[in-house]
Amino acid sequence: MLGVDWLGVDGLAGAAFGALGLAGSLAAIAVVKRIGVVDAPDEARKTQSAPVPRLGGVAILAGTLIGGLLGFLVFFLSYGTRPADGFVALMAHTRLLLSGYEAAFLCVVVAFLIGLWDDIWTANTKLKLFILAAACLAAAAFGTLPEALSSPWGEMTVPGLLMVGSALWLLVFINAVNFMDGSNGLAVGCLVIMLLGLAFAGTEAGDWQFSVWWFALIGAMIGFLLHNLSGALYVGDAGALGLGALFAALGLKSGLDVWTIATLALPFLVEVLMTLVWRAKHGRNLLEPHLDHAYQRLRGEGGWSHMETALLYWAFSASCAVAAYIGALAGGAAPFAIFWTLGLFGIGLWVRHRRAAQALDQGD
Repeated sequence: MLGVDWLGVDGLAGAAFGALGLAGSLAAIAVVKRIGVVDAPDEARKTQSAPVPRLGGVAILAGTLIGGLLGFLVFFLSYGTRPADGFVALMAHTRLLLSGYEAAFLCVVVAFLIGLWDDIWTANTKLKLFILAAACLAAAAFGTLPEALSSPWGEMTVPGLLMVGSALWLLVFINAVNFMDGSNGLAVGCLVIMLLGLAFAGTEAGDWQFSVWWFALIGAMIGFLLHNLSGALYVGDAGALGLGALFAALGLKSGLDVWTIATLALPFLVEVLMTLVWRAKHGRNLLEPHLDHAYQRLRGEGGWSHMETALLYWAFSASCAVAAYIGALAGGAAPFAIFWTLGLFGIGLWVRHRRAAQALDQGD
């Protein structure tokens, strides 16, 4: 497996993979913008002034594959590897990466395709949710789950409960990413930080090495952000659901404590779950588009710009990533304590924001 030595040649190779992933995504973006699949404004949640191309997720996938394949080509040519031998080495590397991850990546593929279906033809919401739930349950049933759920009072290792909990985690986080994809740069920018946190923590305290494929993916996501931050391109459901599934599934297979993974995801979990609780309490349809998320209210009544909102949530994600990394290295009860400390703090912030917003509404 091509791991990364930050002080040696492999670190430079990783940077090259990232640059090629970025270039590949920019090339793919030029194509997807011309396809004509757009996100049109409406009166519910899509408040942009004009239709915006929405196949950014396809561009990220294409950029990752282009950057990765070109990176391997450059890598093999640099070391004088014959083309046939290089192809065999690439296939062996890919098989090694997929070994034990087949169900996880199948879940990612299904999530991406469901999102692409919705991007192009507008899928039925309930049918889309049902298929996604079935894919999450199947992934968990075929091994996309942790070894145990730890706590200061012991470990829970009952297979059935771990399977159901893992399926629920996959479903919740995948949809959480989709819910958070409503402000330029916010969702994908946070996912870049979450994935980097997952990669570093998994390398230091988990079950994997930092593969150069991570660099191609991050480079492609940054290429997308260069267009998304200006509102020129959206990631679409394919990108939101696919990237959400990738983080959630890899987290379960990383060998890290589940509380470490949940800490990385905290900014999305607190925002989405608290908003759902608030909407349920007020008798509102949970499947109906809305503008009740805190970041949406910051953009609306608060008058924040897309960049200001994105930077706030990037800061939340970076803080959680650092805390998760520290917890992973410390081990023991640290991941559990860090998750609940930050989680309760985040809930407190959310409640304070909601009460301030309600007071403002009543004042008007």
